[in-house]
Amino acid sequence: MSTALALPEAVEDALRRVNPSLSRRSFLKSSGAVVVSVGIGAIPGGNVLAQAGGRGPYPDPDFRQLDTWIVIHPDNTATFFVGKTDGGQGTGTAFRQMMCDELDIAYDKTRLVMGRTDMTPDQGGSGGSDAIERDGWPMRRVAAEARRVLLELGSEHLDAPVAELTVRDGVISPASDPSRSVTYAELIGGKRFDVTLTGRDIDATTGEAAVKPVNELRVVGQSVRRYDIPAKVDGSLTWAVDMKLPGMLHARNVRPPFAGARLRGIDESSVADVPGFVRVVSRGNYVAVVCEREEQAIQAARQLKVDWAPPAEAPFPSSAGLFDYIRNATPTSSRGPEVTGDPDAALASAATVIEADYEVPFQGHTAIGPAHALADPSDNQLTIYSNDMKSYGLRRGVAEFLGLSPERVRVIYMDGPQVYGRTAADDVGFEAAFLAHELGRPVRVQWMRHEETAWDTKGPAYTFKLRGGLDAEGRLVALEYEARAVDYNHIGYNEPDTVLIAQLMGIRPDKPAEGRAETPSVLYAIPHRRITAHVVALPLIWETPLRTGNLRDPNGPQVTFAFESFIDELAAAAKADPAKFRLDMIAASPEDRVFRRARSLAALRAALEVYGWDERPSPKPRDSGPILTGRGLAYTYRSNTVVATIAEVEVNRETGRVWVKRLVCAHDCGLVINPEGLRRTVECGMLHGLSRALWEEVQFDTEKVLSVDWATHPSLRHSDTPETIDVVLVNGDPNPNRPDLPHYGAGEASHKPVIAAVANAIHDATGVRLRRPPFRKERVLAALRAAEA
Repeated sequence: MSTALALPEAVEDALRRVNPSLSRRSFLKSSGAVVVSVGIGAIPGGNVLAQAGGRGPYPDPDFRQLDTWIVIHPDNTATFFVGKTDGGQGTGTAFRQMMCDELDIAYDKTRLVMGRTDMTPDQGGSGGSDAIERDGWPMRRVAAEARRVLLELGSEHLDAPVAELTVRDGVISPASDPSRSVTYAELIGGKRFDVTLTGRDIDATTGEAAVKPVNELRVVGQSVRRYDIPAKVDGSLTWAVDMKLPGMLHARNVRPPFAGARLRGIDESSVADVPGFVRVVSRGNYVAVVCEREEQAIQAARQLKVDWAPPAEAPFPSSAGLFDYIRNATPTSSRGPEVTGDPDAALASAATVIEADYEVPFQGHTAIGPAHALADPSDNQLTIYSNDMKSYGLRRGVAEFLGLSPERVRVIYMDGPQVYGRTAADDVGFEAAFLAHELGRPVRVQWMRHEETAWDTKGPAYTFKLRGGLDAEGRLVALEYEARAVDYNHIGYNEPDTVLIAQLMGIRPDKPAEGRAETPSVLYAIPHRRITAHVVALPLIWETPLRTGNLRDPNGPQVTFAFESFIDELAAAAKADPAKFRLDMIAASPEDRVFRRARSLAALRAALEVYGWDERPSPKPRDSGPILTGRGLAYTYRSNTVVATIAEVEVNRETGRVWVKRLVCAHDCGLVINPEGLRRTVECGMLHGLSRALWEEVQFDTEKVLSVDWATHPSLRHSDTPETIDVVLVNGDPNPNRPDLPHYGAGEASHKPVIAAVANAIHDATGVRLRRPPFRKERVLAALRAAEA
């Protein structure tokens, strides 16, 4: 069976450049090979492009072939193929900038194809904020290699030594005679590069050419406008949620009404009268209804009568009893203690000892768009249209789940909501694939709002116990840190035995994932330390809506909130300015290989300067009016990126409402590829962090999640938006102009310290320390009244 295929614009453009005679109509005519026909294998990149719209099988593109990465078209434009996805942060634009610079071609003469498993090399998709930091390097190196090959061809064509040639915007000329020139397109002349690259793995992919020194980059460092924004604004973009195929069916899941429920029976006659009803599909505790139209599937899912048996024991404590449960649970694994010096002796002799407990609830992704995917089993292959951030992992996972050869499965990445770990555990992609495989027709699955909010993967809840000792001069000499995270059976990336449909079917791995409890990421010189971290499990670890998985910077906001709040408590006890307290400890720490000490000092100082920080202890003298104001600071790093954030708040002492009036973030991620894109990424990371600081919390009783929609699980609103957000891009490298200045990740670092900065600002304003987010007005008002503030 062949079906119509709406190709992403970049793919259509790439195909059109290979063969200008092809029309859009021909692209859309079918998913068969009519798109690309005779002789395409002889065209640069043809072997890759030939698979676009092909009927399969879909072998892995060979990352050691230059033609897999770059196509030079007859009109002297280029298409880049990279194995990444863009979760809305503009990384696609940054990839093009880096590759344009190394290839020496104008940005507007290029296109980019991302995340198609049949067309792009497997770079693992997105995750970990490493798109620029790690995956940008092979992109730069292969583009540099393409330039080297083209210059050699140009040397022969122009009868001039390579060393005497210049190239700009895809045109090569002898420096001594610019009137003579040849274009990249004229050199390729319909030929492939046919250049084999080297490298032990895709991250190490390289050719013979070296990348350019930073001072020779012309496109990198420019705020090039993002190519993906116009279509998102004018509505012309085809999102993954918009994907349609002729003859496709629609499905909705029917989830157990409480965690750990067991399916006893289904009364299919209860939906027999639903128009367009096709079938009820069930296996184990997984249940779905399939209909011809979407609204019919929604009606059938609501109408289907299912008999569920409750579990014998409560699957988890209520959210009100969660933290007591965590503190009393026996750990499933522990890390440490990691001991430096003699913390017991140092605490015993300290002039002042401070202790505090902190708590962080489960927080979910609560994506603005519920999960969705479309799977097409046509031609005995399986194509999945998805916004999965790790399309290659989805392909492998689905192939194993269904017992198919990976070459029979392809995943076509399209833009969509979610990301930040949610679409790396792509439950809905597996569900659509399973249902399409069962019914032999394309099936589109979309989760409902209540389903998404209740059953998405959750960031782990934490408890912390901290103890610190100050000497007579107010210096921190000893610190104990103990964390407990509910993270046992942490869900992996598109694993065929841990996605929700597999769990509900009774499929299990041999051993649940151990999970992880994190420790702080700071460069503070503390001579005596004891660091311990434990993982604990809930009573029910399978088929539960309290599944833990990666949420943006998976453990960072929780750990940074507790640790940087406690550093503020110590600074207050020492009657020290909280910024100077931190700066002194960083200055006393040793330097590392990426100069995080120097860059941390530079970032902190930059944030203080832009904010206009006046040196004083916290809290400030209390205001007399109904609105209390204050400022708070938090510092951390994520991987190699350093960030310092200051929040300025207004706290209404009569209602408890907290408004973060201003945010300042100093951000050092090394070489900046696109300054404006980076600023917006940092800004959005902070706003997401602000939502987690002020609103987000998963609430549940002892059998189900109760916070299931925007009313019961509110998130950041327009009225919460800060009046001012200042983003300061810092280059704190000791040699800021060095030619090999590296580029680090920026997707998550700014998100990490926001909760702590807000908590510290609330304390500065009110003198009340809040040790558990979110800082909803009810909780803040209760704390203010308890403290008579």
